[in-house]
Amino acid sequence: MKHSEFLTHLWALSAKECRQIARDKSALLLGIVLPVVLIILFGYGLTFDVKNVRLGIVSTGESAMASLVSESLSANDVFDVHFFTARKPAMQALERFEIEALLVFEQNAGGSAVQLLVDGIDAPRATMAANAVNGAFAAVLAAHGFQNSGIEVVPRVWFNESVQSRWYLVPGLFVVVLTITGCMMTSLVIAREWERGTMEAMIATPISPLAFLASKTLPYFLLGMIGWGLCLCAAVFLYGVPLRGSLTVIFASSALYLLMGLGLGLVISSVTRSQFLASQITVLVSFLPAVLLSGFIFDLRTAPGWAESFAYLLPPAYFLEVLKIGFLTGGMHSIVLRDLLILLVFALAAFVVAYRHCRKRLRQ
Repeated sequence: MKHSEFLTHLWALSAKECRQIARDKSALLLGIVLPVVLIILFGYGLTFDVKNVRLGIVSTGESAMASLVSESLSANDVFDVHFFTARKPAMQALERFEIEALLVFEQNAGGSAVQLLVDGIDAPRATMAANAVNGAFAAVLAAHGFQNSGIEVVPRVWFNESVQSRWYLVPGLFVVVLTITGCMMTSLVIAREWERGTMEAMIATPISPLAFLASKTLPYFLLGMIGWGLCLCAAVFLYGVPLRGSLTVIFASSALYLLMGLGLGLVISSVTRSQFLASQITVLVSFLPAVLLSGFIFDLRTAPGWAESFAYLLPPAYFLEVLKIGFLTGGMHSIVLRDLLILLVFALAAFVVAYRHCRKRLRQ
């Protein structure tokens, strides 16, 4: 096929697909509305920051340390402090779930003793609450000279100075959003052609499989990148996530990952020929790995060795790594280059498989 003929077919098919998108509002919902809704809902609703810890404090004697710690914890927005005059009513409050942590200052023959009791039913929150109390407690002691070991520890948190989990989670939302929009949009297009009976008309035309595949990709790629741009604006201007790295790296990695998702969706659509079945398979092979095996919610380093190894056989883990570098740190050029090459390989592989299936279908 001549180059001009290929471009003519590509233009005509892409125009037809754009008209289809304009008539079918579901594509606009998936490509633009859904990313914005997801990043707002997840961004505001999903956080690992501990807040509103119901903390009880009991002091059984006069102690300057207990007074200073109590004042500091009361002024901290993380804690909702309840004071008790004796240990017994405080323990009863802990048993009735009226408080979730209890800090007890006691005077004994050896001096002062401090005990922290935490309700461990919700284990992750219990761990975060205990760490928050211990951190605030240690800061007060160090600030007022109660500890004098000769060694001064000065903590410095890099790349996330305010220790906000949202700065870590919002880049991860890009993985989920582009996975859903990319795979879901194209997983329906070829199946829709078969269900509506228009694929037979396509087969009767002299179009090439490459032109057909490109026409099913370009409009949805542009639509997906519009949704990506809205998510980027929300991340930077709504949530205040810093952009310390290269915007070009973030854009390139997002484009490669979106192309990979579009190619995977085309493979699913061409194999199933059913929109319902294609949507179900898309959730299983794209959305679940993006959430569970990307490191978005669960740290892969804490997973079993086989699970971590399997996660790095999939593209979401590499995409998230590039995003975290691009947003929070910058630099690390060798890691970024490696991950971009891996994403490029995944994208090319998805389209090679999609092309083979598409050529087979059009030539049958």
